[in-house]
Amino acid sequence: MTQELTDALLKNKKPLLLALAAAAVVILFLGGSFVSLAHNKLELRKLTRQSAQLDKEHDELLAQKDLLEKEDSAYLEHIARTEYHLVKPGETEFRFHVK
Repeated sequence: MTQELTDALLKNKKPLLLALAAAAVVILFLGGSFVSLAHNKLELRKLTRQSAQLDKEHDELLAQKDLLEKEDSAYLEHIARTEYHLVKPGETEFRFHVK
């Protein structure tokens, strides 16, 4: 049976070669598309994570903005002490440098 199959394939070389050439052309053109699709999917995941992180940061900044607009005294004091190292009159600030 294998000899018959081999004989049949050898007799019909031209259609077999055309089929192989067509398959090679399809793989050549679509192969790049599949790689591009995979790359785009990875990029979409990365950008989705980045968008979620930026949304979170935006919400935090809006909350800070609201506290500043309301002139929340505890929040303003926190900012003055941590960001600008301000102290109340009569207070002494101690700074420790850890190595």
